[in-house]
Amino acid sequence: MIQRICALLWMISLGALAQEIPAPRGYVSDYAGILSPQMQEKLTALLQQLEQKTTAQIALLTVKTTQPYDDFQYAVKVFDRWKIGQRGKDNGALFLVATEDRRVRIVTGYGLEGILPDGKVGAILDEFVLPEFRQGRFDEGIYKGVWAVALVIAKDAGVELTGEAPIDPESLPDDTVSPISLILALIVIFFIMSLMMQRARRTSRSTIPWWVWLAGSGSSSGRGSFGGFGGGFSRGGFGGFGGGRTGGGGAGRGW
Repeated sequence: MIQRICALLWMISLGALAQEIPAPRGYVSDYAGILSPQMQEKLTALLQQLEQKTTAQIALLTVKTTQPYDDFQYAVKVFDRWKIGQRGKDNGALFLVATEDRRVRIVTGYGLEGILPDGKVGAILDEFVLPEFRQGRFDEGIYKGVWAVALVIAKDAGVELTGEAPIDPESLPDDTVSPISLILALIVIFFIMSLMMQRARRTSRSTIPWWVWLAGSGSSSGRGSFGGFGGGFSRGGFGGFGGGRTGGGGAGRGW
């Protein structure tokens, strides 16, 4: 009996440790120990320059695992704790790598979702990060991915980043939406609207125009539910983050 209790307490303690959100060590927090000192210096210099010229902040975090959370839940929790980006601008991004889970995810703040939509973030991971990761080249994959995100932000701000980029800026994915993707999106929207209208007719709200009811319903669903993350400002162990919020935008991949 005592052994079972001890085992249970041990499992609970492991779960509690796994749920801890690490404190930021700066722009680069390499808790998985996969980056060389030289690469950490290069990334820090790039991200310092980006913030100085655009006020946007990118934080890099590497961990061995995000368990018991998946990479999305963990990334949002980290973003909430660190408050990446400037308060009021929400122009932050988190680049998360979990080596044992073989997962990488980029989460963007509200203010960057317009220039870094989910599809574009996913394309950056597919084109620049995953090919390097699959060859075990974490330094190169992270460096290319961070540069790609930084170049998008710099271009939108109308500034140039100094230094030799490891990727061709012209090779960055554009925001063009294919006709097939647009048709699929319209089908999904139509299906969701139909379900909401059916629900509306089954409630006392049936006398309210459907577009008004739809707008009211949408305000409390989806990624917007993370809007409360701006409350309570905690700088943790690094004083450089400014209070930014996220709605959960971005993309994740496995390799």
